[in-house]
Order: sequence, then structure tokens, then C-alpha cells
Amino acid sequence: MRLWMICHGNICRSPMAAAVTEALLAKAGLADEVQVASAGTSAEHEGEGMDRRAAAALARRGWPVPAHRARRLDPRAVRAGDRVLAADRANLAALRRLGLPVEPELLRRADPAAGPGDDEVPDPWFDGPAAFDEALTLIERACQGLVEELAAAR
Repeated sequence: MRLWMICHGNICRSPMAAAVTEALLAKAGLADEVQVASAGTSAEHEGEGMDRRAAAALARRGWPVPAHRARRLDPRAVRAGDRVLAADRANLAALRRLGLPVEPELLRRADPAAGPGDDEVPDPWFDGPAAFDEALTLIERACQGLVEELAAAR
């Protein structure tokens, strides 16, 4: 199975989610069963590295900071059995328009603290370091719930 973490530009939320999920999968003994990839719904940052504020937020919390190059999601790369997890409703709508072989979902669907109207990871790109830390908190909770769900389904 492959998990696709998706945001707009693939430079902050989705690579943070991929890094956290990979680390949690390794801790849960699922790294050999589940692959994690990230991409964006836009190509505007294609080829760029992770936003330095996103990398700094990961490092402050002790998560690995991956070597990363932004890319746009190629719908042909998504296969049946994959899960495609969007950071917010705008990206979820963009993914639905692609006609993927699987139904995309919101990442925070796996966050037990998320409720109606509180099911997105807001884009921190326009704000400072605190917004990246807040986004990472939401990502951590959602990814923890996701990995627990995958472990229980084993």
C-alpha cells in the first residue's frame, strides 16, 4: 500500500506529513508494508526543496527532515489500494477532479480530535514559524491516528 500525502505546492504540509508518517510506520513495524509519498495539486513549486520553516518545525520536534523535491501528483501513479490524503478541502476537491482510481480523503479524518468544520490542516505558508508548528501538531495527531488504524487492520 502507498499513502499519498497531498497539499497545494508539496513544500510544507505534505512533506511534513510524509516524514511524520514514515517515522511512525517504522516505529510500529509497518515500514515494509506501507510506502509514503507526497505531492501537490499544483506544479508551481515543482523541483523546489521543502520550505525551510517546515523543515525547522520538523527538526524542533525531533522528526527526520527528508531530502525533498516538490512534485505535482501524477494521477497515473495512484493505484487501487493506495490512499490519497489531502491537507484541506480545496486540495480534496482538486484531487476529486483528477478522476483517481481511489476516493481521496482528508488527512485529519484519522485525527480523533478533529470534528466537523475542524478537519483541515491550514496552509501555514503565508505565516510565520508558529503557523508551521500549529500545522505540524495537527499533522502529528492525524498521522498517529492513521498509523494506529493501519496497525489495527493488519
